[in-house]
Amino acid sequence: MTTHSFVPLLAAVSLVLFTPRDAAPQAPSPRDHLGFEVGADRQLADWSQIVGYFTKLADASPELALDTLGPTTQGRPLIVATITSASNMRKIDSIQAAQRKLADPRSLSPAEERALVASQPAVVVIQCNIHSTEIASAQMAMELAHRLVTIDTLRHALDNVVVLLIPSANPDGEQMVVEWYRRNVGTRWEGGPIPWLYHPYVGHDNNRDWYMVTQRETRLITDLLYRQWFPEVFYDVHQMGDEGMRLFVPPFVDPINPHVDPLIVRGIAHIGAEMALALEERGKTGVGDQAIYDLWWHGGARSTPTRHNMIGVLTEAASVRIATPIVQDTATLEGHARGLPKYERRMNFPNPWPGGTWRLRDIVDYELIAAEALIRMLSQQRSQYVANFVRLGRKQIALGKSGSPKAYVIPSSQRDPSAVRRLVEVLTIGGVEVDSADDVTADGKSMGRAYVVRLDQPYRAHALDLLEAQRFPRLERQPGGPVERPYDVAGWTLPLQMGVDVMPAEAVSYIAPRARTVGVVGTEFCGPDVKLSRVLMHVANTACFRQIISSLRRSRPVEVAGSGGTYQVNRTPRIGLYKPWTANMDEGWTRWVLEQFEIPYSSLTDSAVRAGGLRDRMDAILVSDMSLRDLRQGMSDSVVPPPYSGGLGREGIEGLKAFVNAGGTLVLLDRASELATAELGVDVRLLKVPPRRDDWEQRSGDTLDNTVHELYAPGSILRVLIDATHPVGFGMPDTAAVYFTNSVTFDVPASSPVRVIARYPARGDDILLSGFLEGSPSIAGKAAAIEASVGRGRVVMFGFRPQYRGQSYGTFRMLFNALLSGGGSVGRR
Repeated sequence: MTTHSFVPLLAAVSLVLFTPRDAAPQAPSPRDHLGFEVGADRQLADWSQIVGYFTKLADASPELALDTLGPTTQGRPLIVATITSASNMRKIDSIQAAQRKLADPRSLSPAEERALVASQPAVVVIQCNIHSTEIASAQMAMELAHRLVTIDTLRHALDNVVVLLIPSANPDGEQMVVEWYRRNVGTRWEGGPIPWLYHPYVGHDNNRDWYMVTQRETRLITDLLYRQWFPEVFYDVHQMGDEGMRLFVPPFVDPINPHVDPLIVRGIAHIGAEMALALEERGKTGVGDQAIYDLWWHGGARSTPTRHNMIGVLTEAASVRIATPIVQDTATLEGHARGLPKYERRMNFPNPWPGGTWRLRDIVDYELIAAEALIRMLSQQRSQYVANFVRLGRKQIALGKSGSPKAYVIPSSQRDPSAVRRLVEVLTIGGVEVDSADDVTADGKSMGRAYVVRLDQPYRAHALDLLEAQRFPRLERQPGGPVERPYDVAGWTLPLQMGVDVMPAEAVSYIAPRARTVGVVGTEFCGPDVKLSRVLMHVANTACFRQIISSLRRSRPVEVAGSGGTYQVNRTPRIGLYKPWTANMDEGWTRWVLEQFEIPYSSLTDSAVRAGGLRDRMDAILVSDMSLRDLRQGMSDSVVPPPYSGGLGREGIEGLKAFVNAGGTLVLLDRASELATAELGVDVRLLKVPPRRDDWEQRSGDTLDNTVHELYAPGSILRVLIDATHPVGFGMPDTAAVYFTNSVTFDVPASSPVRVIARYPARGDDILLSGFLEGSPSIAGKAAAIEASVGRGRVVMFGFRPQYRGQSYGTFRMLFNALLSGGGSVGRR
């Protein structure tokens, strides 16, 4: 079909689009195509097989059309199957156009609304396999599609529902996991972890990217949701650990984000109850709800739609070892830390699983029942969900007119114009309307040229939740008892993370918008001042680092200016990024950030570090956030085969020491800083947050020395004071926001020669900017970033993550300065 505004399917897999037909031959089953049953022990379909099956099914059935959203990071087709009745398929263009009107009811007349509520099918997106090791749903999707077009009761439901089925939100990872699993079947590593990231850059964090939309797959699906189809319901199918429930269904636990409408909360609970009832009717035990997962954070695949007037649903099935069965006794089932502290019978867990063998096919069965229950329910209550969708949009528009603030204004002229442009791009990709205008006046103050986000628009909640500060509520488990801690990220305010000034306003005026931005909003040029043979750069604008690298590649030295003078970079830096065989997500994010700013690097694996001679090859080596244990030992050879086991070992640690002593720069992020205190003799005390009770590293013997038990901040934005005269601080304001995710802090003795680059305010109450912080006095006045001399070289240690998930533009330049301002390629003035 050509009406979905999707690009043609990739020629590499020989796909074509099929026009639905009234009559169709017998639809092939997944077994016919694969040669085995979906969910069979130790049998998995890879991505080419899955695409091949959907191609055959589209050819056979008038009720399924296959499209591609675009190529993945590695060039595979990210497909979506549109499944609905043949009669709906014939008018799919008008259904899609009507859905756009429902999503933005400003152009919807009362008569049109009544007509659409009476006739429009409900639209649901079912997204599978975003986390590639959670492989069951990618397999299940084939059987679900077959059942929808062959079982009469489900075909009847499709008269009232359009299903957009995404078999995998990460096809690259699905292929990686299947290939790794097949390679190790029959060995002691069968069903074990893959030693590299199953998304080329971000691994498991691809489900942490849904408001920042940095990755290609996230952008493609975001476009489907907020520019093309506007579904009433988004269902994200996941797996979890195997220690408790067999399947989690909504509702979620507290807290609820204030920008999630109560009608959405009720809709989530309604769908969860329908799923749980259907599972119970089918004799499926171990189904629980109101545990583990909350409705606070914005960045997950099922979370961001709730700020777009859509009902975001999540299920999590107990995992197996990829496709290898597990055997469990109830004595080994411990339950979950939030909501279900013990494996016991409760109102939200009335029928525990009795134990025994748990198979991939069990997961497939549970997921099929849940998905079909959702589709049947939407068919039966179609008009209610369509009407509520319009109601939610109208409510957001009305709140934007009556609530406070009425708008946000983002001045164009700021310290870092590239961060301003990226913030606007993030908003517009998420469907938020942003006006670019001249002569903007906000609350009587002239703002000049600026971007204006008016809040009387359908996606008001999305804009508000990204632009304002978060305060995670204080929830006591019992009066005077311990406070419930966040499950995940507690604060994410983008203006703070990105170092962009954003002003709330009650009254905004401008003559006319120059443009309404709809995507990428321009590139940034950093104009250098030429001084003789050198180029002088000021790096408050993060985009200047691209210019620096460009000049160096043309053999033009660069002098980088800051408050404390300049540092000179004479040649293109030789940067090594340590790449462990532990599927480290922070390493992947670091690669991604460096590549976005065209900063060259080479990946250094364990063997490359152990080989020695690093100073001859590198000026700076960067180690992303990871534990000292991971650095030293990596994963055991009982978990992954050689050469992926063992970590750096003593030989690799000595290689890094020799590199620094010979004049190299070693940059360590967050927990990796312990390498400097434990192995390089840096004279500071490292303060660490104790790991959670069920944390993998604690079970594996990670050191708990210097832990501060009262400190806890799992993803929050904190204030630091910057020494902008230090080269690492060049281009930074005196006060900045950093991202702290149970990170480390440095207690620097008064007699220590270590130089403090950033420190937390002296008063604990002045530290938290957004999110949740428990135990702030323990880090008040302590250092957040430091530089230490070691031999002829230096170590720069960041207690926070300056490149956090590609979001913290406000501190990117500190990382880039650290890499460029030391080592053999640099001269300071």
